[in-house]
Amino acid sequence: MPNTPFIKVKPMHGELLVYQRQDQLRYTLTTQELIFQKPHASYQILLTDIIGMIPFELERDAKSLDFLSEVGIRPAFSKQYYRISANRVKVINRSGHFERGTTDILLPLNDRFIRHLSAHTDFTTLPT
Repeated sequence: MPNTPFIKVKPMHGELLVYQRQDQLRYTLTTQELIFQKPHASYQILLTDIIGMIPFELERDAKSLDFLSEVGIRPAFSKQYYRISANRVKVINRSGHFERGTTDILLPLNDRFIRHLSAHTDFTTLPT
């Protein structure tokens, strides 16, 4: 196995629905869990442990964005973030496995991933 900064999560529960890579981030959704990976840390959340999910808008400095566009640099961050609240999150890093209690995680997720997540959870959609 090649040397990779991503920590393998095993065992995965459920059947694979969608796998997505965005730069240095990886997302896996199965019928039973959501796995978020970044270099040197993985987060495993059972779908039954998710309390809720709401869209979240990052505050961005308009001056910095104007400067970046002037010099021809396009920021690589996602346009849409979501705050996921869960009763329990399993954190896996180089030091071992840890379980955290009630936790909020802020993730950049695209529409395709959200559609799959919505189809396999019993979230109630609230008007915004």
